[in-house]
Amino acid sequence: MKREFKELPSLKEMGISPFTLSFKDKEMEKEYAIDYYKKSINQVRVSFFLAIFLYAFLALLDTVLPPEYRYIIWVIRFSGVLPIGMLVLVSSFSNSFDQVKSGAIGFAMFMFGFGIILMIYIVPKPVDFSYYASMIITFIFIYLLTGFRFITATIISLLLLAIYNIMSIYLIGPSDGNLVENNYFFIATNIIGMFGAYSLEFFSKRDFYVANLIEKQNKLLENFNEELEYKVEEKTAALKEEIEISKMKEQELIKSKEQLEKLYHETVAGLASVVEMRDQNTSGHQKRVSKLAKAIAEKMNLSKDEIEEITLAAEIHDIGKLIVPTIILNKPNELTEDERAIMQQHTAAGADLLKTIDFPWPIADIVNQHHELIDGSGYPNHFKGDEILLPAKIICVADTYEAITAYRPYRGTLDAEYAISELKKGRGKIYDEKVVDACLSVIIEDGFEF
Repeated sequence: MKREFKELPSLKEMGISPFTLSFKDKEMEKEYAIDYYKKSINQVRVSFFLAIFLYAFLALLDTVLPPEYRYIIWVIRFSGVLPIGMLVLVSSFSNSFDQVKSGAIGFAMFMFGFGIILMIYIVPKPVDFSYYASMIITFIFIYLLTGFRFITATIISLLLLAIYNIMSIYLIGPSDGNLVENNYFFIATNIIGMFGAYSLEFFSKRDFYVANLIEKQNKLLENFNEELEYKVEEKTAALKEEIEISKMKEQELIKSKEQLEKLYHETVAGLASVVEMRDQNTSGHQKRVSKLAKAIAEKMNLSKDEIEEITLAAEIHDIGKLIVPTIILNKPNELTEDERAIMQQHTAAGADLLKTIDFPWPIADIVNQHHELIDGSGYPNHFKGDEILLPAKIICVADTYEAITAYRPYRGTLDAEYAISELKKGRGKIYDEKVVDACLSVIIEDGFEF
């Protein structure tokens, strides 16, 4: 799988001067200095200790010198230079060293170099070449291991080089090449050291910049996540509140629905009882029709709401009989044609009465249609087929079965077998076949009884 690497940021992108390696953003430069000090101080101490040890160890070179030079070199090395190095090392443990670190290390480096220049000047050839080598080792060691700032190291190196050449010209003379001919030692040392210091500082600052950039991105991401989390919590709280409100409203609706249903049942029961009181020949008829109609609706797998609708409508389907004279309702003989015409008006009268009540179902229309037949031979509007509401078709079949099997003064009681045969004769002709099938299943298979 091919991997693509993003290019590292350039000096320009990081806002770093190519000459001083300082961030143009002063605040970032300050942050870098603090961060670098914390990360490098222990290394600086160890490195400085090793530099001091190396400087002292090179005193072994002094033993190869003629006696007249050895002691003066030791004075320079142990009395002049090393105490300064020790002072800087001890000072590095103070809390304020970060404020003087660059200057202190720079001063120590200058003294180390100046001391070696004096030694080179004092000792004769060829011993001085060993001191040149010690200068190269010491300088490169300090350059690369103490994290010395490139710009400061460069200034001190150039200063030492200037001192070296001044000593070459004024102390020995411009014609003597003993020191001048070895300028390349200083130049090579400084080029190597400065290049190393430049590279170390550049990579250090690049790492700091990238780390700082990643930290900022992480903070932005963290802030985004916190804001997102806050919004999620806020939305969740609002949603919970909405849910609680919805639950309360739902409970209120359920309670209101229950109260309304109770009111409907009480209203229907009251209306039904009035009819029962007036029509003594058909006492209990509406309740029985309602019971059978409910059983048929359940057998047809209608919804709970539809079953409730059919049950209530059946319970008051004869409410219009309130307009029929009592003498006709309670007549012990069969009705005449005129009396039957008056009796048939009860469906429309019941619908007109129920229209004034705000039921959640078309109860008035159901009551008006409960004597309609699918061939159009029913009343009052001679509706056919799908023009008739399903609840009205169900109540019609239940009403027919109950009327045949119930006692009537003018004909006595007919058995269930006769009623079943009548329903079968009318199946698909005057009664809805699905309703008849459900009714017969309830009566025959389920053993329905009033």
